[in-house]
Amino acid sequence: MATLSPSAPTGQNNWYRGPVTLNVSATDDVGIAKFQYSLNGGAAYIDVPVEGAPASATASAVITQEGNTSVRYRAVDTAGNVAAFRSISVRIDTRAPAASYPAITDGHVGHVATLIPTRTDPAPGSGGVAVLNMYLDGKLVPPLPVQTSDLSLGVHTLAVHLSDAASNSAKYTQTFIVTTSFADVGTLITRFVTAGSVPAEVGAALQAKLDQAKALADAGSAKQASQVLNEFVSIAGDGIAPGSARSTLVGDARYLIDQLKGRLAPEPATGLESEPAEGPKFIPDPVLAPLPHNPDADYNVLVFSRTTGFRHDHIPHTVAAIQKLGIAHNFNVDVYDPQLPTVTLPTSPFLSLDTLKQYDTIVFESNVGHPGPLDPITEQPNFEAYMHQGGGYVGIHGAADSFEIGTWPWYGDLVGGFFTNHPSGQNGFGQCGSCIHTEVVTEDNTHPATAHLPDRWMTVDELYNFDRNMRADVHTLLSLNEDSYQRSLNSGNAATNPLRLMNGDHPIAWCQNWGGGKAFSNILGHFRTQYYDDSFMRIILGGIETTADRKGANCSSYRETSLLIEADRAAGLLTAAAADAAGAALDTARDSYLARNYTTAIPALNSIVDLANDEASGDAAARSELARQARELREWMQNLNRH
Repeated sequence: MATLSPSAPTGQNNWYRGPVTLNVSATDDVGIAKFQYSLNGGAAYIDVPVEGAPASATASAVITQEGNTSVRYRAVDTAGNVAAFRSISVRIDTRAPAASYPAITDGHVGHVATLIPTRTDPAPGSGGVAVLNMYLDGKLVPPLPVQTSDLSLGVHTLAVHLSDAASNSAKYTQTFIVTTSFADVGTLITRFVTAGSVPAEVGAALQAKLDQAKALADAGSAKQASQVLNEFVSIAGDGIAPGSARSTLVGDARYLIDQLKGRLAPEPATGLESEPAEGPKFIPDPVLAPLPHNPDADYNVLVFSRTTGFRHDHIPHTVAAIQKLGIAHNFNVDVYDPQLPTVTLPTSPFLSLDTLKQYDTIVFESNVGHPGPLDPITEQPNFEAYMHQGGGYVGIHGAADSFEIGTWPWYGDLVGGFFTNHPSGQNGFGQCGSCIHTEVVTEDNTHPATAHLPDRWMTVDELYNFDRNMRADVHTLLSLNEDSYQRSLNSGNAATNPLRLMNGDHPIAWCQNWGGGKAFSNILGHFRTQYYDDSFMRIILGGIETTADRKGANCSSYRETSLLIEADRAAGLLTAAAADAAGAALDTARDSYLARNYTTAIPALNSIVDLANDEASGDAAARSELARQARELREWMQNLNRH
């Protein structure tokens, strides 16, 4: 038999980042003469002698060969008999990945280039090179292609912090100079005209002057070419609105004038420098145990993470993190997940409505299943009844991948939308090979889950796409800026072939009043590191506290109010005329919200409040609830307008 030392890989993804000791042992009745091992599939064996030819022997050999090597080993006894070989996999990668910028030549690049770093892992390596961080002129930016047209002329730095699957890491900083040329300026004119930032007639006039200046420059008439370029500057200044297009074209023309007159400033040093850097940290699974029941706790929470499909490796980390929240914020935490035997309840609480009612809210935690993890006969009806009676629901990440699309539509409406797919990633992130960077937009900062967050913030996670755009149905709290990752350097060939996402409108966390209860979904949370981040866990805590009815939150939605109006119409609680008017006003408000015209939505919602205050519209209690919901929608729109 054989073992490796150290027994646990020293890198990520089962790779070692240094030499590995192969420990072999065998027994033989006539004595072991030697061991042999092969690093090339048995083409050649290396002897490891054994002193004294014992009947039971051990030996060791240090393996340094890099790559994923199937090491064959065998024993040879003193009679010359050779045992059948056995194999053990040894994966070693000690070298960090490298970066280069093919578009940059001798430290220079034109003003219409695209900078995409070429990332390589020295063969035979672990591969999966990821850009952990990217810095443009010292500022942290999403890892995207850089358009030099977005940069000023002159010197810049672009740095990438790379890591491979084994977690070998390095930082590469490229210093370069952005220049321009007559050809570049012509390309810029065309781009700006196409984008609508330069009127077509102005673009034509600029191109004519540019062509004239180039012809003069090519003929050696630098002074006359400079005069024409000054005319170019005047046309740009007069004919283009202030902004990046005008400043770029004016700046480029003045650069060409300085170049023709030989008065460009001396250039600084350029080049590519590298330095060691830390790779992703390995986070081992926690040891889980049930939390002792606290009779003085404020409320009870159930974490449900049973899976019947793909199983996310963050699940034990999420359980531990929620238990930690329970201790800190005085709520009990029970867990039901037979795949976590040290912490799970013995039987499913979903088999009894009375059992479910013991919990103020239930966290569905990446409970992926196709078919789903709740039985449609014995468990799903109890959960629906629990929600109808005022229960709470918190969905985390793969909760949106529970149940086959179409098999339980009620749950799809509860979670907000079903998962369909997600972009790919790189194993260089360590324990999240499907993760990529994104910018998250905090849309509603009045909710306890989001009040601590900045307006925009970066994270690294697995980013779900959905079977619907849920914005009209839920109360969006967080969304993704698709521009921040649609061309991610970390997602296959996205840098040159943009990802197909959600058409630019991508909610990722939301709340709603649904089915009689309170619901909250945060579809971030694939990466186990999130559960060690205090800011992220405050999002989860806010979802727990609001759905457990311990903190208030405006979770109004247009779907909720639309369903109310139709239900009141059907029950005769609103007159047909009032229901028609309220529905039309709600449609106007919703359409304005979806178009982000919040000021237009507010008067429409005011008209619903006025209608609800009119005794002729119907039942007093129904009118009161309609007015309350319309006021909450109005408050939401007012906050969005301020935000």
